[in-house]
Amino acid sequence: MKKIIFIITIIISFMFYINVNAASYTVRITDIEGVNVRSGASTNHSVIGAFNYNATVNLVSTNKTSGSGCSNGWYNVQYGSTTGYICSDLTSSITTIDTSQNVPNPTSNYYTTSSWTARINENYATVKVSPTFNSSSIERIYLGTDVKILNGPTTPNAYCSTGWYYISYYNNKTGYVCARLVDKYSEITAYDEQYFQTLRNAGFPESYLPYLTYIHKKHPNWNFVAHKTNLDFQNVVNSETGKNYIQYTSSGLIVSSYVKSSNPVESGTWYVASSPVVAFFTDPRNYLNDKNIFAFETLSYIPQTHTSSVVKDIFGSSYLSSDEYVNYYMNAAKTYSISPVHLAVRSVSEGMTDPSYDAVSGTSTLTYNGNSLTGVYNYFNIGAFEDGVTSSSVARGLAVAKGLVPYGTIGAPWDTREKAILYGAEWIAKNYVAAGQDTAFYQKFNVSPYSQAPIFTNQYMTNIIAPATEALSSYDAYPLDAGYTFTIPVYNNMPTYYTSHPPVGNTNNFLNDIKINNEIISGFDKDVISYTKYISSDTTSVNITASAQASTATITGIGKINTTNDTTEVKIEVSSEIGTIKTYTIKLIKLPKEVEENNNTIEKVLDNIDIRYQDEYITGLPITTTVTTLKNMIEEKNASFEVKILDKNNKEKTGTLATGNKLQIKSSTETKTYIIVIKGDTNGDGKINLSDLIRVQNYIKGKLTVSDEYKAAFDNNYDGKINLSDLIRVQNHIKGRLVLK
Repeated sequence: MKKIIFIITIIISFMFYINVNAASYTVRITDIEGVNVRSGASTNHSVIGAFNYNATVNLVSTNKTSGSGCSNGWYNVQYGSTTGYICSDLTSSITTIDTSQNVPNPTSNYYTTSSWTARINENYATVKVSPTFNSSSIERIYLGTDVKILNGPTTPNAYCSTGWYYISYYNNKTGYVCARLVDKYSEITAYDEQYFQTLRNAGFPESYLPYLTYIHKKHPNWNFVAHKTNLDFQNVVNSETGKNYIQYTSSGLIVSSYVKSSNPVESGTWYVASSPVVAFFTDPRNYLNDKNIFAFETLSYIPQTHTSSVVKDIFGSSYLSSDEYVNYYMNAAKTYSISPVHLAVRSVSEGMTDPSYDAVSGTSTLTYNGNSLTGVYNYFNIGAFEDGVTSSSVARGLAVAKGLVPYGTIGAPWDTREKAILYGAEWIAKNYVAAGQDTAFYQKFNVSPYSQAPIFTNQYMTNIIAPATEALSSYDAYPLDAGYTFTIPVYNNMPTYYTSHPPVGNTNNFLNDIKINNEIISGFDKDVISYTKYISSDTTSVNITASAQASTATITGIGKINTTNDTTEVKIEVSSEIGTIKTYTIKLIKLPKEVEENNNTIEKVLDNIDIRYQDEYITGLPITTTVTTLKNMIEEKNASFEVKILDKNNKEKTGTLATGNKLQIKSSTETKTYIIVIKGDTNGDGKINLSDLIRVQNYIKGKLTVSDEYKAAFDNNYDGKINLSDLIRVQNHIKGRLVLK
């Protein structure tokens, strides 16, 4: 017995090492649902992970490995620190990469488009039933939403001086939106090779150039500075996901693809933004129009452009537009070298133009940890987030203003409006503008290479749309012929194509089943997109039906299929609600008449396939054999036989075979049932591992009794005995030195 114990010790300490050379080629995932990464080159192998839509994937080899479930073969790919296989049918063509560079292999969490025609350029644009202000509102849609212009613009009217576009959006909804709220790609881009080269020399990538060239032609006094963050774009998306919220109101729309969870946060109208939405708003290219680019405006005080008249315009008709309050903001700006326009915009975006708002009313009845918050003010909502002490973020902000919560502020309590504006401005200037986060974009997304705080921390607000919204306020108030400097971040490994909001609608384009002549096709799995079915030589047609998982999906390619040729390929296309298509392929192969005649009995079929059978047992199948493989082996010899694989409960089996499964074959004259034995699988779990090794050892020691089919699995060398030889063979199989069958 000492030898047996020694062998087991070797098994336990046995280690596998994988040495993966750097890949020199990539592919991109093209299926909207993404693609599973499997441990081997077939859908019979286990799923070890997944790549999302549009992920860039490094190949271990450009050669494809054939295997079930993928008609064009499987790519061996890098997946984290290991390797796996993905179906090449769901990828784009191979792209050569520079192996001298550090090319990441991310799981992509965003959507891209090679081009776009028109997009909403302001937040919560109202869609109307008809092109008038007084018509009913359908809903409000988010900044950056891709739209299709169906008609227009209409004749301008009092509310909309640019006229109205009739648009389709959110998966073919339709309505009218004021034309000034829509950017056409063709109208905000320009081409000038000489200026392109100027921008390249400044460090801007190619995809930035058309936008910046157009803005330059329209506003030649504006200056653009490229900030190389040295951050990988996918890392930015991953790091910012979960830290950003998107709002839903009664006049807006919330869709599942825009949020990570249907559970609201903060006041019940805010939701955690999904990764694709984060990708859109962290991509600087989506701000490159003459409105939204002000998210990148440098926020140090510039007297020539940061004037009191601009501040007054921002405050509009609110109480803050009085000279008293404008002077408070101008004084704070001059004292701490921060843009008063930025301060004014921040107050407006935080809702401070409403004098009854708790943060600035001075009469708030809110409390914090039992302390009254009456008589204090917080014009920038500094520290206003929920912390578990109170359910109100505003209450926490007022607690900061009163000095109840240490938050790096000075001058507390802010018991006058002037103090709240002055010391609030100092806090913003000290913690952001003078600390390397000197744009509205950097305050929201701390990716600044000059930030004093660690990246992805010290982020002022949770509203993901805030930088774009604040930019619009600045644009509306500024004299646009003045000179402005815009500091625009650039990431490493940015998507070649433009990031876009996720599609709205059901993306599910999976089938629920495929039936041939009302019988589910062997081995059906929603992830398996290619199948082979053998049919009798005299078959002239088959009826193919299929059902989709989603009621919103449509199916084409089913019905009566003529099979006059020896091989007939059937393509079933499943189109999701948003228009993405998944194609399932079935290859119908006619058996030659002589093959069927030579295999006209069950016994002849079993004699002519690669198995062993004796009495009631089927053996000779390796551990990875699937139900589909065994059924196809039989149907290749006689397609008229009805073949079923049953589990121990006599229910139809799918997936990988295991000891104890049953093979049932029915011809026109007889029915036979066999018990399947997988040599080495001693417990019927479809695997051969340390557990089986221990079971063989215990059986040899007399500590274990089993039924006959499991005894047959123990005797893996077919000598009618169960001894040390069988134990060593199991050990060698686990080490990869031997394949038991």
